[in-house]
Amino acid sequence: MVLGVLGALAAIAKVRYSFTAVDSHVFRLHYRWTATFCFACCALVVAKEYVGETIECMTSDVNALKPITTYCWITSTFTINSTYPMRGVGRYDPKIHEQRFHAYYQWVPLVLFFQGCLFYMPHLIWKLYEGKHVDRLLQDLNKNIFDEDAKKKKENIISYVRESWGLNMQYAAIYHACEALNLANVLLQMYSVDRFLGGVFWDYGTKILSLVTADDAERYDALITVFPRLTKCNYRKIGPSGTVMLEDILCVLPQNIVNEKIYLVMWLWFIVLAIITAIWLIWRLAVLISGSLRLRLLERLSKSRLTEKMERTIHSLHLGDFCLLENIGHNVDALNFKDILQGVTDAVEEYDPSAPISDGTYTPFLKPGGDDLAPRFRHNAGDGL
Repeated sequence: MVLGVLGALAAIAKVRYSFTAVDSHVFRLHYRWTATFCFACCALVVAKEYVGETIECMTSDVNALKPITTYCWITSTFTINSTYPMRGVGRYDPKIHEQRFHAYYQWVPLVLFFQGCLFYMPHLIWKLYEGKHVDRLLQDLNKNIFDEDAKKKKENIISYVRESWGLNMQYAAIYHACEALNLANVLLQMYSVDRFLGGVFWDYGTKILSLVTADDAERYDALITVFPRLTKCNYRKIGPSGTVMLEDILCVLPQNIVNEKIYLVMWLWFIVLAIITAIWLIWRLAVLISGSLRLRLLERLSKSRLTEKMERTIHSLHLGDFCLLENIGHNVDALNFKDILQGVTDAVEEYDPSAPISDGTYTPFLKPGGDDLAPRFRHNAGDGL
């Protein structure tokens, strides 16, 4: 069963070679790889065939073993600040010991699933807004190398870009807002997980790494402190004379063996992901500010030196039009993209920004019996940033 679930999750993260990319590689690190990691960990935690029961309690009364185990799972177990060799367990003395209850492990599967949903959310927002707009606009030009209708399709793309000139600001604004949401999400999750684990997540990894160099007799085992394998549970039962008897139960938590490894990997990955995303957003901001960077970026996508006329056109691009052209450039080969840039340059020279917007002359390329493959994606001029 678990293998089937993991196999289905692998379909989310698999690399597809024939699809229209409308987001960046950094964007895909969030919704494809990190979300899949969270969902896979959720499936692994609940896989009893690999980690055993979530909790197993030991008692001399064999007949009451199952009810006691259920009771301890529901009410949560605890550890005490006892020293070596009975770290966390042993006889509890309220005068010298403090109890630390551990109820969070009951919620680990749900929290992991919720984390995966949050990492997928920005992609879902962008996907719903984008609505395969670029895919329809390309008309399969990116999926067929030897396309007999390539010339007509490029003419349609050029006509669309000309007619929507300056009207794609909302397209760019939503996309960059979703990219910023990715960074906000990973930072918020780091804070939330720290609260969920009782304030130990921020330095969780550093404590684990300190075990490598620490002395065996004095080292601080952060794994056992955060995710204990052995815990205690107080079970009250009615004795033969009707008095309440307190039984001190020792419980084993096999699930925590998996939990400690999951959150160690998560700690490392969240730090790396936050740094990569922050650097990427700085780069994107620099591209949006600098016309020279935008020119170099489109020049790299066309894999050729652009003419002076094309450079002037690119410098005059609105940010929304640039983002649309960039997405087109990421999906078509360099030769076709250069033809599109040249066509856009020629079309822009004929465009009069002061003229009122009319119905235009755009006629989408239609397959026999097909629908409009590149519907107009226009917004009011006031929708821009």
